[in-house]
Formats: sequence, structure tokens, C-alpha cells
Amino acid sequence: MIQLLMAAVLFVLAAVRIPAVVRNGRDTVFLAAVFAGIASVLMSPAVYATVDAVIGGTNVVKLALHSSMIVGLWYLRCAVLEAIMPPDTRRALIRTLPLTATLILQLLFFVLTGPTTTTGTWGLYHERLPAALFSAMLIVFVGWVCAGVAATCFRYIPRMRRSFRVGFTMVGVGCVVGMLVVVTFTIGLLSVPIPALLALPVPSQAAIGVLEMVTIVLVGAGLTVPALAGRTGRKRRARWEADTLAGVEPIRERILQDVDPERLLESDPAAPARDRLHRMIVEVWDAELASGGTLTPQERAFLLAAEEQLDLNRLP
Repeated sequence: MIQLLMAAVLFVLAAVRIPAVVRNGRDTVFLAAVFAGIASVLMSPAVYATVDAVIGGTNVVKLALHSSMIVGLWYLRCAVLEAIMPPDTRRALIRTLPLTATLILQLLFFVLTGPTTTTGTWGLYHERLPAALFSAMLIVFVGWVCAGVAATCFRYIPRMRRSFRVGFTMVGVGCVVGMLVVVTFTIGLLSVPIPALLALPVPSQAAIGVLEMVTIVLVGAGLTVPALAGRTGRKRRARWEADTLAGVEPIRERILQDVDPERLLESDPAAPARDRLHRMIVEVWDAELASGGTLTPQERAFLLAAEEQLDLNRLP
């Protein structure tokens, strides 16, 4: 049940990112949520056993589950690095070699394991060395992604503005919790060939499920916070531009009423409000300079404030 709840959370995150997909053509957070959501659905024991039985009952669903999780984690890593790292430092860190190598190696170990009847527990599956190595590829990849993302977040958090700082602090903490889950899985995996590890205190399955949920919620919410803040900021800027445009237009009409129309540039009603506003202010200043000064002190102060705000809005 906890797996289906995690899947629901991930698909909600994917739905929240649909506007970004429409706006940009692609979105790595959306892809991460979709692939991780598919993996969470397949992770449910009931779904796993049913689907695996339908396609032959040979644990092929494990390969699909692991592959979906690995791809989802890769897109998560890319999303974080693209969002917070300087452009000139990203390229070497987002090459696809780690992803390709992990997918190929896990496929190799899965084939070497050979056909196995659908297993209800990991222990039965890991009695074969290739099967244990197959699962180890996922565990190692999860640990590598969580460690790298957490380190990157905590490195760049002090340089971020408020919404990014809050969001990526949540992502970093979520990845630290994810690393605790990885340690638990590693002990469970190694306890098959090394039974002495069974004596180590580890969280119960229910507690591990809660930790997995906490990881997903923190990372998902953390990636959503900057996006929601950005959307709110865009709406606020759009409202300011519309209000300022309404205030500049009568000033422009008054000061340009005696200017030769042929000297005016043709306006473009379809242009963005910010571009039209900037153009109007430039025309007003030009006309003001040519006329020797016809603006009132209030109009001059209004235009200077609008111009300053336009420059601030251009900052990244």
C-alpha cells in the first residue's frame, strides 16, 4: 500500500510540472517523477506479482522496476544540477555514461541470473550471486545519486535566493534520508552471503517505507517550491507591467501629441507588455528631451521608478 501511495505522490508532482513541459517543451523533473512513479507502482507486491505472472512469471518485472527507478533518479540528478549549478560546470557532470553503464551492467547480471520464478522476497532472489549483483547496481546508483545531489545542494544553498534555498534544502535533506534507506538495503543485500549482518539493528520494513515516503515528499516538494515561487513571481511581474503600462500610456499620449507621427516608430500590439512598456518610456524621454521639459515632477518620478523596475526584472 505504501508503494502505491508513493506512486500517487510522484504522479501528482508530474501533473504539477505539466505547465513547465508545455512552456519549455521538456522538463526533467516531470520525467523523473513519471519514471519513479512507474517504479513505485511496480514495487507494490500485489502489482508486481500480478504483472510478472502475466508476462511469464520469471521476475522480468524486476528489470523493468529497476530500470524505471534508475532512469527516474538520473533525471532527478539532472534536474538538480541544471537548476543550481553554474552552466560552465554542468556538462561533465551530466554525461550519460553512468546511466548507460548502470543499465547495461544490470541487464547483464539479470541475464546471467537466468529464469527465476516470481519471488516474493528479496532474500530468495539474492541466493544467486548474479541476482545479488543485479540488485547491487540499483543500490549503488541510488547511493551515488543521493550523495551527489545532497552534496551539490548543500554546496550551493548559501548562494541561493530564498525560494531556491528553501526548496533545495528540502531536496538535500531528502537525499540524506534516502542514503539511510540505501544503507539499510545494502545491509539486507549483504546479509544473504554474510548472515552475521543479520545481527545489526536495522529499521523495520514499515519504518523503511516511511523513510522512502519522507524522501519522495521532501525531494518532490523541494523541486516544486522554486517552480511555484517562479510562477507567482511571473504573475506579479505581469500584473505590475499591466498596471504600469496603463499609467505610462496617458503620459505618452500627452507628450507625443505635438510630435510628427512620421518620427514615431510603428507600435506592435502583439509584443510583450514589458517590451512595449520599455519602448514607450524611451519615446517619452526622447520627446521630453526634444521639447525642453514638459513632464511634471510626479510623471518624471513615476517613469524613473518604472524604468528602474524594468531593469531589475531583467536580472536573472
